[in-house]
Amino acid sequence: MSPAPNAKHLVGAVAPSEFPPPVDPTGEFIKRELDSKDERIEVGVAIIGGGTAGLATANRLLQLLGDDPETMERLGEVPVAVIEKAKTCGGHNLSGAVMRPAPLQELFPDLTREQWRAEGFAFGEVTKEAVYMTPTSKRSIRIPTPPPFKNHGNEVISVAALARYQQAQAEEGGAYVLTETSATQLLVTDGKVQGVRTGDKGRGKDGEPLGNFEPGTDVTAQATVLAEGCWGHLTGAAIREFDLADHREPQVWELGVKEVWKVPTPLNRLIHTVGPWPLKISSRYGQIGGTWIYPMHNAKTGEDLVSIGFVVDLEYADATTSAHDLLQLFKTHPLVRKILEGGERVAWGAKALPGGGY
Repeated sequence: MSPAPNAKHLVGAVAPSEFPPPVDPTGEFIKRELDSKDERIEVGVAIIGGGTAGLATANRLLQLLGDDPETMERLGEVPVAVIEKAKTCGGHNLSGAVMRPAPLQELFPDLTREQWRAEGFAFGEVTKEAVYMTPTSKRSIRIPTPPPFKNHGNEVISVAALARYQQAQAEEGGAYVLTETSATQLLVTDGKVQGVRTGDKGRGKDGEPLGNFEPGTDVTAQATVLAEGCWGHLTGAAIREFDLADHREPQVWELGVKEVWKVPTPLNRLIHTVGPWPLKISSRYGQIGGTWIYPMHNAKTGEDLVSIGFVVDLEYADATTSAHDLLQLFKTHPLVRKILEGGERVAWGAKALPGGGY
């Protein structure tokens, strides 16, 4: 990669190939020397990421350790620690989402689906669903539901709210949940992962230490679980360090944008669309994607909400493709407009998601 040109020669935006500088994952995100023992924190199992997967790991591990006091004792004073960069677990989670109930029922067998809804992270069982093609900006054609879209009996949920519930259960079970803390480096010595290095706190926008500066800390663990989610930088460094992607399909990514609307008329079914409108599917543009519209009746507040989102495969050929703009265009379709009419947008966000590979 050529160095960035002198600023005085720039006209307009910097070319993507010139900014940001290249990153060496194993050099930048792996620390190969540990701090002295009195300067580091020792835990039994360090789980990096307080999303639903990381917290399910923490809760299940604590359940197993409850039946194995000898192993619990060997793991030390802090047997299970969860490190999460957001202010609270679930703070950086965003999804549709529809969930198969069996895994959560297995994790918390004493919790009924009615209690899920009372806790505020579930919105009801899927009893009706429909899939449409949208050939134009005015027309929609209902098609038979493809197997990946069959959700009868599943539950519409909030992933962020589920993570908050799981955090409370994990803390009650004895986990130490460290929020507002980033894991910036993987600790690797002699070919073995020893834990993670947490990031500095209290730095200014140019990296200078402020009055509340706190340096990062080595958190060593007997086992380290990477549950960072999509595009995790420590996971990427581990994949390269230990050649974990050899002879495997390359990772494929997608981008999802989402809005939550409060609507006057409740939606009574799950809806997915598979295009082609508003996508441009010719080879010149290479846009591939689809949408969802999910009903979310909040039993705690009585509000009728709708989750609407657009997912675009990131292998598009047209660099001007905007998932946000596509969602705004999609909302003008009569199929969608009648659902949102008279409503109010109350939340929005975007997130990368894995589309396959590995």
